[in-house]
Amino acid sequence: MTEEGGNKVTSAARAWPLYGAAFATAVALSICWTAMPFVLTGINGTAAHVGYALAANSLAYMAALLLTGSLLGHLNVKRATCLATAVALGAALAMLLAVSASMRQDDAGQLTWVWAIIVAGGLGGASMALYWPFLMSWVSARYEGVELNRRFGRYNGAWSGGALIGPTVGAWLVGIDPRWPMVGAVVCFAAGLVLLAFGRSSSGRVVATVPPDEEKCTVLDARLLADYRWMSRVTLFCAWATQSIARSQFALLFVHLGNSEAQFGLFMTTFAACNFLALVMAGRWAFWHFKPAPLIVAHAMLLAPLLMMIYGRTLPVFFASAIILGLAFGFAYSSHLYYGAATSRQRSVRMVIHEMVISLGITVGAGTGGYLGKNVGAYAPYWFAVALVGLGIVVQLAIHCASRVLIARHGRAVDS
Repeated sequence: MTEEGGNKVTSAARAWPLYGAAFATAVALSICWTAMPFVLTGINGTAAHVGYALAANSLAYMAALLLTGSLLGHLNVKRATCLATAVALGAALAMLLAVSASMRQDDAGQLTWVWAIIVAGGLGGASMALYWPFLMSWVSARYEGVELNRRFGRYNGAWSGGALIGPTVGAWLVGIDPRWPMVGAVVCFAAGLVLLAFGRSSSGRVVATVPPDEEKCTVLDARLLADYRWMSRVTLFCAWATQSIARSQFALLFVHLGNSEAQFGLFMTTFAACNFLALVMAGRWAFWHFKPAPLIVAHAMLLAPLLMMIYGRTLPVFFASAIILGLAFGFAYSSHLYYGAATSRQRSVRMVIHEMVISLGITVGAGTGGYLGKNVGAYAPYWFAVALVGLGIVVQLAIHCASRVLIARHGRAVDS
């Protein structure tokens, strides 16, 4: 076996616990947050509480990222991810106890436990600031170019595979008893903690295989990389804002239209399957690197599922919206992850930025969607998302055009 082949085998063997932990954590989170709208409304929570729960989870995550950002690169990745998983496990246990206690209270007393669940969800969100950025930095350490893209492809396949399974399980469990989704989350977090114990820190030389065309693009001008980073950042923000509204507010509308919680679980599973497919394909092929059309098309695709949610009344239309949303969402995630990490020496910082954009999108989408759903109307959250995505397209095109002008001026200045 060649040295290069041996390095790849060793690398794959070292990475499997990390991929397994990403899978288990994604299952836990998707079980919990798919079931959460039905758990909260089942104990007399409102549409606003449903939105606030997801927003609190995301806002706490974003605040914790700001606090821990200065520590990234100094903390041991294994200790940080294990600590984060242990705290998330404790938060899931707290939510389980809160749901159990609320079922023994009258209507007035249940409101206290609704807020207890929201607070526990915030604690779980804060813990993830020591998990996802460190895990992504751990997975991608020492890799560049095509190998970086493939490494992220396997990682994205792992967590999105967990997100594919979780919604169906969560919707099925909440149909049996509101406590069971929390039990499922506890079990999955515990499994993730065991897997992380088998992880080993990376060491050795940098693996950097970059195709000639891509190498030429990245070396040509730092403005080019900045252009794609910001374009993908706008798309990622809009994608997560849209997805958070679909996960929280659309769950209530979906059931209100006569469908079941289990069918909503299948809706989210369809979304997750298409997300998984897009992530794996984007990680497998690099033809989209430094090309504007895929990003712009993916961003514009977000409008279609929103309009289907507004005007649709049948399951085929809703499931078609899940397919389109999943494909656009997966590409948005993969593209920003790649452009953010490419050529960066402080990769952990780039992972924090990636997660901050996600958290901001969820907070804006879920928080605003919950407020509008309660105070304006059932369809107001989706019109808000349509306006947000439309504005994002304008901003994205402005960024790209401005970048083209700057690069062209720089090229003329060099030639002269």
